Parts: sequence; structure tokens; C-alpha cells
Amino acid sequence: MPFWAISQWMFPHFPAILVAASVLTILMAPVPALVYLHWMRGWFHTRASNAEVLAEQLKLQLETVRQRTAQLREELRAADQQARLSHQLTLLGQFSAGFMHEFNNPLAIVAGRLEVLLDERREDRELCADLERMLKEANYMSRIATTLLQALRRERGGEVFDASAPHRALEDAMAALGPLAVAQGVHIVEELGEAPHVDVPEHVVGEVVRGLIANALQALSGQEGGAIWVRLDSYRTAGAKVVARIEDNGPGVPENLREHIFEPFVSQSSGRERLGLGLFLAASLLDMYDGRIRYETRDGGGASFIVELPPARFTRGQPYHWFASGGAD
Repeated sequence: MPFWAISQWMFPHFPAILVAASVLTILMAPVPALVYLHWMRGWFHTRASNAEVLAEQLKLQLETVRQRTAQLREELRAADQQARLSHQLTLLGQFSAGFMHEFNNPLAIVAGRLEVLLDERREDRELCADLERMLKEANYMSRIATTLLQALRRERGGEVFDASAPHRALEDAMAALGPLAVAQGVHIVEELGEAPHVDVPEHVVGEVVRGLIANALQALSGQEGGAIWVRLDSYRTAGAKVVARIEDNGPGVPENLREHIFEPFVSQSSGRERLGLGLFLAASLLDMYDGRIRYETRDGGGASFIVELPPARFTRGQPYHWFASGGAD
């Protein structure tokens, strides 16, 4: 209307112009409304876009909250399980302390009587050989009982020990379990390379290897053609860990157990169904002396347990030049 009023004021004596102004005014009347509607459309579009962005942000935040909640639930479940396990181990340690005390008393009597018999029957060489073997096992049981108690308590005693020869511990373990393997029809393959002494007590190395061989025999129970390989890798790199491997061609450890096999009281079925405390104690024993144990799947099927032992340095049996040259003289 302002445009028509201006035209009437400026051209009052020109009807044609007034008619054209009127027509133009009528045609332009919707323009402001259209401009306003276009502006409103843009405003609503912007608001809708902002709302979509906000909705996506809220979705992401909600998903983050869900994930964090699930993570907290898992952590709470793990913490609860760890608390239960710690309580079990505490009770086990208390029970073991009393048991070891009662166990060591008669064991000391047996060992003492064996020593007397060895002295009394020294003429009978065959009997003495059996008695010496029994005395050795009795002394071994006494030493390992004390060490196992330390492992359960997660503490290393202040004992002083000599560096041990790993091949001797492996040989003793095979000798102890050899008759059981023969009775079960399992072939034990010995592959012992040259390696230095290790900074781990011999009875600890022996207990770990015995446990692994016993587990392998259990896994191979009822299987034809069962075999266990007891290997000591040749030592070639000065300062590296001494590596022993206990392998078998049994069913191996189920995949869902492999991350937990060194935890206590793990139990499932399929050849190695009763893991219990054996591998946990082996790992705990080695950890006390800076050793390690880990599991690998054996090429060709079966299980492979790798035991890593810290080498002893500068001993009279293994002087520094042995390490510097990378092998025995």
C-alpha cells in the first residue's frame, strides 16, 4: 500500500499510472509474507539441524554411559571375585601353615630313620641305593614344603642357596615320573642342550618341571602314542633367560582357559580339567626368583609350557668367561 499511496500523491492526474501502481501493489502484496515464510523456514531448518546434532550427541553420551556402566559392573565383578579369591588363599595359607608343621615332623623322623638305616645296612648296596633314593625324596619334600608355603604367602624367604644346574633338575624330574610314564605308555623325549647354572634353587626348578610333566601325563591319559618332550634350549645369548620347555601331544589347553591357567582354582573339562593350584604355584614359585612360565600352543597339536630362569653369574662353576663366550668351554 505505501507504493500505491506514493504514486497517487506524485501522479494524481495520471489514471493509467495509478492503475499500474494499483496492479503492482496487488502483485507485490504477498512478497513480505513470502520473505517472512522463507526466513521462518530457514529458522526452523536450523533449529531442526541443531536438534539432530544434539540428539546424536545425547546418543553418544548415552552409549558412553552404557559402556562405562558395563565396565564398572565388570570391574566390580572382578573385584568381588578377587576378594573371594584372596580370602580363599588366606584360608589356604593358614591351613597350609598348620599342615606343613604337622607334615614336617613325621617327615623329619622318616628322613632320620633312613639315614640310620643307610649307616646300618651299608653292606647291602642294592638296599642302600633304594634308601638313598627315598632319603633324597624325603629331603626334597621337606624343602619344597617350605618353599610352597612361601609361595602361598607370596613372600620370599631369606634362605641362602647355591646356583643350580637346570639339566640336573630336569633329569631328576624325569627319573621321578619316568616309571609312571612307562606304566601309562607315554614316551618321554629328553633334549637337553648346554646351559649355565640358574639363580633358582634346584628343588624349585624340579618342582615346577615335575608339576608340568605330571599335568602332561594327566592330559595324555588314555591316549595312544602319547609323548612328552623335556627340552633345555642351548644357551647362546649372554644375560638372556635360560629356557626349558615341557611339551606334549595331548589335547592342549582349551582356548577359553588360556588367559586364566596360572590363576588358582581354575577348573573345566577337556583333558586338563583340574588345573587347581598346580600352575598357580609353579608361576608363584618362579616369580619369587625372577623366573617366568607361559603357555603356547605346540606346533602339530598339544601344549607347550615355556619356563624362563634367570642365569647365575660369576659362580665358581660358571665363571664370567662362559657368558662372554656364549657357551661352555
